[in-house]
Amino acid sequence: MTFPTPGTSRGNPGVRRPLLKLKRALRTKGTREQSVVLRGLPHCRSAPLIRKRNAGHVALVYGADRPWAIPGDTVVFTAWITNDSGSYLRDVALIPRSFTNEGMEALQYTAQPAQGDLHISLLAPGQSVMRSFSYLVTDSDHLHGGSLVSAMRVRAMCRGQLIADEHDALVSLSGMLGDWPFEADPGQRGNS
Repeated sequence: MTFPTPGTSRGNPGVRRPLLKLKRALRTKGTREQSVVLRGLPHCRSAPLIRKRNAGHVALVYGADRPWAIPGDTVVFTAWITNDSGSYLRDVALIPRSFTNEGMEALQYTAQPAQGDLHISLLAPGQSVMRSFSYLVTDSDHLHGGSLVSAMRVRAMCRGQLIADEHDALVSLSGMLGDWPFEADPGQRGNS
């Protein structure tokens, strides 16, 4: 006596039971509930599940060489870009976002890396690169008081996904109008 293999029908030894149930359900033109038909089918998905791959991480550390400045000081802003993942980063770009004083004036760096140096084609796991920008503080910046704010962003591709990080650097412009070494205009002194 031969025993049927699991999942086959006794009458048709090579045909699997779920297929027979599906054929029967189709022949009856949907008189049965759909859940009955689906219960008999093997558990299948339309496509294999793809686990979300770790896209890696790029870290931006950005800061100034001094916490405060007065007119005539040169402030050096330094950006360290680090690959904090176990994968290679491609097309890494350091992007200056904004650079303003308290009066919201758009400022320009006195010195900055060449445009080509702001793009790194490949960054290995654990590898870091550094880029520096400098700015000469002006009297106009000090008149506004407050701070200089420099914002940077880094973006890169890792395993086909875009990753990014942002950071701001702040430099306080020490003192207000009455504290700085130059004589204030008499008209301004009454307003302060």
